[in-house]
Amino acid sequence: MKIPPWVRKLKGFEELRRFRNSTRDSYKSWKHLTNSRFRKLQESRLAEFIKQDYKLTESQKKELYESIINQNTLNIDIENFDDDSPSVSIIIINRNGLKHLERLFEDFEEKIQYPNYEIIVVDNDSQDKSLTFLEGLSESLPLKLIKNTKNESFSKSNNQAAEIADGDYLFLLNNDVEPIYGWLNQMMKSALPSEEVGAVGAKLVYPDCSASRYNWRNSFKIQHTGIAFREEKGFIKPYNIGNGDAFTVDEDENINRAAITAAALLVSKDKFFQVDGLDEGYLYGYEDVDFCLKLLKKGYKNVCSSRALLFHYEFGTQESDKNNEVRERRLNNRRLFQERWGKWLRRELLLDKLNDNRIFSPKPLKVTFVVTETGENSSAGDYFTALSLGKSFKKFGWKIDYLSRTESKDWYEVDPDVDVLISLLDAYDIRRIRCENNLLIKVAWPRNWLSRWISHPDFVDFDLIMTTSETACHYIEDKTGMKTDLLPLATDPEIFNTEVVKSEEWECDYCFTGSYWKDPREIVDMLDPESIPYNFKLFGKNWDEFDKLKDYYEGFVNYQDIPRVYRSTRLVLDDANRVTKEYGSVNSRVFDAIASGVMVITNGDIGAEETFKGILPVYKSKKELKKLLELYLSHDEERKAKIKELKDFVLSHHTYDQRADKIRDCLESYILKRKMAIKIPAPSWDEVEEWGDYYLAMGLKKELERKDCEVVLQVLPEWEGDGDARCDTVLVLRGLSRYQPKPQHFNIMWNISHPDEVTIEEYNQYQHVFIASEFWAEEIAPKVDVPVEAMLQCTDPELFYPDPDDKYKHDLLFVGNSRGVHRKIIKDLLPTEEDLAVYGAGWEGLIDTKYIKGEHIPNKELRKAYSSCKILLCDHWDDMRDKGFLSNRLFDASACGAFIISDKVRGVEDVFGDTMVTYDNPDDLQSLINYYLINDEKKEEALDRTDLFNFTFEKRVELIIKLID
Repeated sequence: MKIPPWVRKLKGFEELRRFRNSTRDSYKSWKHLTNSRFRKLQESRLAEFIKQDYKLTESQKKELYESIINQNTLNIDIENFDDDSPSVSIIIINRNGLKHLERLFEDFEEKIQYPNYEIIVVDNDSQDKSLTFLEGLSESLPLKLIKNTKNESFSKSNNQAAEIADGDYLFLLNNDVEPIYGWLNQMMKSALPSEEVGAVGAKLVYPDCSASRYNWRNSFKIQHTGIAFREEKGFIKPYNIGNGDAFTVDEDENINRAAITAAALLVSKDKFFQVDGLDEGYLYGYEDVDFCLKLLKKGYKNVCSSRALLFHYEFGTQESDKNNEVRERRLNNRRLFQERWGKWLRRELLLDKLNDNRIFSPKPLKVTFVVTETGENSSAGDYFTALSLGKSFKKFGWKIDYLSRTESKDWYEVDPDVDVLISLLDAYDIRRIRCENNLLIKVAWPRNWLSRWISHPDFVDFDLIMTTSETACHYIEDKTGMKTDLLPLATDPEIFNTEVVKSEEWECDYCFTGSYWKDPREIVDMLDPESIPYNFKLFGKNWDEFDKLKDYYEGFVNYQDIPRVYRSTRLVLDDANRVTKEYGSVNSRVFDAIASGVMVITNGDIGAEETFKGILPVYKSKKELKKLLELYLSHDEERKAKIKELKDFVLSHHTYDQRADKIRDCLESYILKRKMAIKIPAPSWDEVEEWGDYYLAMGLKKELERKDCEVVLQVLPEWEGDGDARCDTVLVLRGLSRYQPKPQHFNIMWNISHPDEVTIEEYNQYQHVFIASEFWAEEIAPKVDVPVEAMLQCTDPELFYPDPDDKYKHDLLFVGNSRGVHRKIIKDLLPTEEDLAVYGAGWEGLIDTKYIKGEHIPNKELRKAYSSCKILLCDHWDDMRDKGFLSNRLFDASACGAFIISDKVRGVEDVFGDTMVTYDNPDDLQSLINYYLINDEKKEEALDRTDLFNFTFEKRVELIIKLID
């Protein structure tokens, strides 16, 4: 049921509507989660039965093993190489791997086929009979042996061998593999054709895994066809492509990959040394991925030679490792990999999906639209807009999905493979999204109800905002300060065109397509079909409520039939409704009808001017509507000329393919931007406006975004989660709360208060430290191992400037929360007979209520309070006063032209000179107040000398940007 407009205007309606939506969404989320948990419980009971499906008999194992070899052999054409072919040094690392070596070298000469190779085995202090076995092999194979007296790392061992290798190519080969006939020939065939080839990998297959603890289900399945990446809890994690899939023979012999495993890796020796070999900072993990990424950044292409086949017994090696040792090793490897590649991989992974390259990920970009409903019988315009745009996205190779308000089990449950979410509904609260993908890009596309969109607290959390007109862009930017891109609606000329067959049933001279939802429409008052001598038809829902329109009402027509409706008329009437008209948003019917070769007239004057540059005819009254209808329906040549002009314009500027290009460009720009998380120590979003740190963060955010840096603000409960996974840099506003920096970020501390709470060890956890005190920065710098700079607090001259208001006119003003204790300057002053106004929380019970004027002054009002008092009082906490941490209030109030009396804080004279008046004791304070209340000229002399040019957010952000760049 649609709600009448008069009800919408009632006091409290908006709050009630939001409560209803929230309650409904909460119920659906609870129901979905409950059902999911029940299904998981049922699945766990089935686990024991599922296991039975993977127990293979010995004859089945043999059959599968031989089948894989035969399939691969039948699909390869072994390249013949002569004795002059490039030489290959096969490097094998061994430690107590006798059984692996025996399997590896069984029929080695027969399987290798390649004529020009040497073998270098690096033995890391084996205590089994590996050395005896290898020395025996050296009599029949070209084998060199390096004997280390301790267990060297995988990287160091391979680098050792590379130094003595005679080959043109190096082949890093695990000892726990079983090569299949022609394996090296296939890989050399992949390596030789182009100098662009970096590393070449192979298809690895699991052998019989029935004895494995972890891989017992993977017998004779694919283990590796290259390495891709995905985000997992803030980590861009490498993983084996195809792992666990049934064995198949790929059509493509060579598949471009971001990386391949060093279990079987071929690379030219020259390229190996171009990137300085394997990084010895890694200990048996990530060194191969790191190596391949170095080649990739150098401009080379890594490939998987999909028909070079080896069985890999990796599980046997891994499961014999000591758990504690392995865990610590992996953590160190991961930390190093994150520090080195995290930022770069975040960008490359998303760009790879955006461009459908399938190198860093085998999956395309997935876009999910948030809509009202879906399906061919839908009457929701947002769905058909999404459907048309989604069709254009598919041309990029992207995958499209929908979350429906009416049909989805829980529309806040977003699949982990979704990369971009585009919301077309203001009712969708993105703070309630549950999604494992922390790189999810959230896009708002408001097409109507703009005031409602921006009123929601979660609106500021959208990564990109697009709207349908220039007026709407300005409205959102003026109200929120958030950059908004222009993205009008459009048409799909593959659906709406002049080739569509007309319908006799719907034939008419002019028509309107749209529904009546109990909300005023101008067409009802302006259109009088009886007085116009042409055939009119009306399509949509609920028009039978109007007697004067009943005879023309044809009912609701499904969206797929709308192209035939337009082709069956000469003119389409557009009635821009009240929630879009004032913002200049043009309805899709305008674009679709024009693309269909049909004349359109509209009442949307702003949209006609902005979007159509004034060429679309506009009516503003009943008389003008009738005049335009008669003009274009009685003059065919004028109508056809105008249609051609409009159609050429629409097809040149307003198709969904063009909109898709615009969104793709916006996404690319967003992906390439710097990204920063600012950690605010406020306890929750509900309380954030009571914390000065929040306004400090907002000031930084505004200037950072002007410098093309995306900013995520996080309150205290969000600090430790993965909400900062997309960020390259983290800036912590260090007050009372401590943060544990993450290795994937460039971590900056700005110590703005409570210096006694911060230890040397904590400072050393950061890559850079700013301190809001010249004195304390000089004290700390020689004691820590990281760079330290003084960066004092600042002000926003666009927000703080002289702006007096009688509402805040007082002799004395103090703004600040009590935090349960007497603030120094108030304690030193009271009692007083002066006109003192105190604004802040927690003062009841501490001071006389006659002084308390309010708990909170909105930040946008604060300049008026500062500008209107005769004297502003300011003080500092003890440790801040002693260590020179100047309150941000000093900067903001000075920018407003306030005269300030403050307690004595170290370094204040270095910043404000003699323009800042400070007191020593209560008597001194009272004396200063008495003097300056009657000597206005002395205050003005001090204010004239105040210069805050170097203490603005713009200057602070310039310093931060210089650092992170």
